[in-house]
Amino acid sequence: MPAHVRRLLSKAALGVEGRISIKQSHDRAWPRDHARLRVLERAGTLRWVGTQAGPHIGGTFAVWQITEVGRSRVACWEDQPEA
Repeated sequence: MPAHVRRLLSKAALGVEGRISIKQSHDRAWPRDHARLRVLERAGTLRWVGTQAGPHIGGTFAVWQITEVGRSRVACWEDQPEA
């Protein structure tokens, strides 16, 4: 399993309300994690919440929330030592 899957799902599991967000850049492009989070959404481990204006003028964030499937996957990792 790619390290980014563990990193992103673990971050969502620890986040407020089980959410993870990424900020859109000033040129309106999304960082690489946007595509990775969309893959996790299609796999059923995250649920798309939507886009939100950030606390700063001009900041837009894409937001996902971890699902029960995602939480059970993270719990499985916690039971096993990382390789």
